[in-house]
Amino acid sequence: MATHHHDTGYKELFSHPEFVQQLIEGFAPSDIAGLMNFATLKKHNGHYITPLFEEKIEDVVWSVEVTWQGMKQDVFLYILLEFQSSVDRTMPIRLMHYVACFYSELLKQKAIVPRQGLPPVFPVVLYNGAKPWTAPLNIYDMIRPEPPSFLQVYQPRLRYYLVDEGRYTNEELGLRQTPLSGVFGVENAGESWEALQNAVDRVVAIIQADPNKERTDRIITRWLKRHLG
Repeated sequence: MATHHHDTGYKELFSHPEFVQQLIEGFAPSDIAGLMNFATLKKHNGHYITPLFEEKIEDVVWSVEVTWQGMKQDVFLYILLEFQSSVDRTMPIRLMHYVACFYSELLKQKAIVPRQGLPPVFPVVLYNGAKPWTAPLNIYDMIRPEPPSFLQVYQPRLRYYLVDEGRYTNEELGLRQTPLSGVFGVENAGESWEALQNAVDRVVAIIQADPNKERTDRIITRWLKRHLG
């Protein structure tokens, strides 16, 4: 299976709001998901050129309204889809760079005004490599040795939330009866035909129970064709 087909298939999955909702509700901390009004999900452009490396970024970016201490505001869900067999220990640097470039893009498009402040971002890394993810989750943790207390306040901090697909067991995925959990099950089946058949059967059963069965079936079928092609 070619990586770019895999990448394209996942980007298509997360171009649909229900799969973004399933990711956050099923795999992010419940206290975060509980604040979000998923009816307000809005997709944003994640395609831009980073000036430092002249690197084209094509990540999935959504905004969602949250209510916090009686106040409503938009939070940007920055979802980085990571498809590789090895762990990228520079991920905290990449995320800080990407988020900074995303803020710059918002300013460039006049979507935000500096004097009004920057909107909060919830960075999520979705990883499906075979090996467990061992990279630091916060760029501050990469600074070694740890600086003395008078310098700590000046060090960069950005933490991302990791969803490491391969670390979820079939039992854990079974507690999340959503099409996305079924997708993760297919991913984790590996090269075992029996495991793959069981995972596909589970996805089919989930789709049959979905109130938007026809729409979900079309989305999952396209993803399965790319995944198995």
